[in-house]
Amino acid sequence: MTSETPDSRMWGPAFWPVLQANLRDRLSGEHARANARQGYLRQPDGRGKLLWIKSGCTPQSLRLGLELLGAIRQKRHDLRLVFTFELDDPAILEPRLKGLKATGVGYGPSDRPRAVARVLERLQPFGLILVDTLPHPNLLRAAHDKGVHCLAFNTDPWPSPAEAVYPCDADQHRAWASSGQAAYLASAADPLSLLAEAQADVTLRTLSGAGETGRLWWWHGPVQQAEAWMAAWRADARFADDRLFVSLPEGERLSAPGIPSISAWDRRPLAPGAVMWVDDHRWLAALASACIAGHLEGVSRGVFWQGLAGGRPLSLGAGVLDPVPAEILPRCGDTATVLARWTGYADDTLGARRDGDANRRRFWEERRNVEGVMTELLQRVFDW
Repeated sequence: MTSETPDSRMWGPAFWPVLQANLRDRLSGEHARANARQGYLRQPDGRGKLLWIKSGCTPQSLRLGLELLGAIRQKRHDLRLVFTFELDDPAILEPRLKGLKATGVGYGPSDRPRAVARVLERLQPFGLILVDTLPHPNLLRAAHDKGVHCLAFNTDPWPSPAEAVYPCDADQHRAWASSGQAAYLASAADPLSLLAEAQADVTLRTLSGAGETGRLWWWHGPVQQAEAWMAAWRADARFADDRLFVSLPEGERLSAPGIPSISAWDRRPLAPGAVMWVDDHRWLAALASACIAGHLEGVSRGVFWQGLAGGRPLSLGAGVLDPVPAEILPRCGDTATVLARWTGYADDTLGARRDGDANRRRFWEERRNVEGVMTELLQRVFDW
């Protein structure tokens, strides 16, 4: 995975940044990436029409693009597919690409006019879908002028017409409606809810040493707040016999001494009062299902839906914007309020179940919305 910033990987039309990146990649042996940035992409083998799915530079964009790629492949075996990205993450890519035939995968081009002309000439796509990424104006205008079907999937408005738009939330829906560029605008639905595990095992509570009825808590937020939050939890005698699991946004690292990471955990029970850093987000499904309650001080859409899917009581920090408004998550402005709420849930199992069930119902409502939107999108591609 590259250490470049997301903005630097979304190569636009500016000459010098693209030239410098190409030189740097060639000096480091990354010739394929430099070639792709210049538009030297190749068609996959076969004779079918070609559909290009273009994702961006975040793990979220990569996952959503691959999810869409797999869904289209299941419905259209005759198509040749090209999937491009700006973030190369083998842990995300490899499991989802196994067995896909007539599919080309690699880095995407810059938005330099010459690169755009070259990639459209070489790929000759009949369809282009941008997935959760910044729009490339030159590419989109040129594709539209060539009669390519252009769709936006979880992508903000762009300066040329889109045949159909599938927004992730109400804000994106309003932005597209105001732009006037969408020939068809679907209802807002967040496909990241499809990536959440809906039936996670709750044995993490027992593994942690808390036992089947013990108390396990979850806090998620930025690393700048984590150390103070852990200290406050440890200092509260009401949690002396409990376990706390702390997760951070992807890419952030916890450097607090004495805090073990879950990726290095040997599955031995944790001591009462222990804190563990969840550095591997594959554990979030188990954690969201096993905790007594959780607090999201900072949250991405993926973590948000995984939290609701766990069916446990959750709260949000006072300054956190709901990725998709749930209208059921209480706001907690300080640590003391969160800890008091947690002890209340420990003493009120019926209340905890009620609030957890409300979260889970909201998750399933969104998932049903997304399934309907995805069915419509796939039918559109099928009809092309």
